[in-house]
Amino acid sequence: MKEPLKIGLMDSGMGGLSVLKEILKYETELEVIYFGDLKNSPYGEKNASTILELTRDVCKRLIQEDVKAILLACNTATSAAAETLRKEFSIPIFGMEPAIKPAILQNPGKRVALLATPVTQKEEKLQKLKKDLKADDLLLPVSCPGLAGLVDRGDFIGAEEYLKPILKKLREEGVEIVVLGCTHYVFLKEILLKNIPELKLYDGNSGTIKHLLNSLGKKNPNLGSTEGEGIDYKLLLNSEENFHFELADRLLNSKSGV
Repeated sequence: MKEPLKIGLMDSGMGGLSVLKEILKYETELEVIYFGDLKNSPYGEKNASTILELTRDVCKRLIQEDVKAILLACNTATSAAAETLRKEFSIPIFGMEPAIKPAILQNPGKRVALLATPVTQKEEKLQKLKKDLKADDLLLPVSCPGLAGLVDRGDFIGAEEYLKPILKKLREEGVEIVVLGCTHYVFLKEILLKNIPELKLYDGNSGTIKHLLNSLGKKNPNLGSTEGEGIDYKLLLNSEENFHFELADRLLNSKSGV
């Protein structure tokens, strides 16, 4: 019997679980090893060389699990490390990309807010994408240092208080389209829509997973009638706190993620 394809997912903490949730929607033979680097989270406020070193270490740990490909399920890690690690490792290294392009193209002439970590906001690839889309005047960068850490701690009340002034400003400026440029923020969709119901939200999870599966030979995978059918996963959390394992289970199994 053929062994299922084994892939690794990594994130600084809980954010990449939103990507794992997306993978579990598909009906395909797959084994996923997830590593959340909670002892070093969040990555978003560290310098690029530190993020590269941490991401490299996690990838080495995943390779010990005999994974055949790795997805950096973290926009910050992708920004700081993906290009370098693709040159260093022999297996495919995939990354996340904020869903700016569909947000801009599907809403011509409208302003789009990008919520992301400071590292992601400064990414060279992001600057090039903005230039290619001629979106400098349309894209409103909103740096959110500390927000991912609130998700890692399960502090969704604190996350809502953090977001309220940001959302107030967006409402005042008439911005109704928001790109979630961090996988952690996908777990905050319900809070965002509670405060501004008319918000149109974009994230890169679905597009990334389709690209990943197609690139790995899982052509046009079907959405399963039973979530996670055919997919096994293992969680490796770099934490000694039981709370983190309980939170991970809660985020993976709740409909809203909160």
